[in-house]
Amino acid sequence: MPLSQVPEGARVWVNCLPLHPELHRRLLAMGVRPGVEIEVLRRGKPGGLLHLSSGLMDFMLRQEQAAEMEVTLVAPG
Repeated sequence: MPLSQVPEGARVWVNCLPLHPELHRRLLAMGVRPGVEIEVLRRGKPGGLLHLSSGLMDFMLRQEQAAEMEVTLVAPG
């Protein structure tokens, strides 16, 4: 599923990063890569920003950027 469709509060594993070279490099530099778990902390208004967390780092992505990232929901523990 695309990251842009993940509900607020859900945790997911990253399957693939966006193809856009600058965004791809930025995410890799932050430690976001395939296999990493991220959490959707907040969703902005429709079409707005996603507030995400990976480890101790919070970051934001635009909906269109998040739509390019495939993720898998983490099974509830």
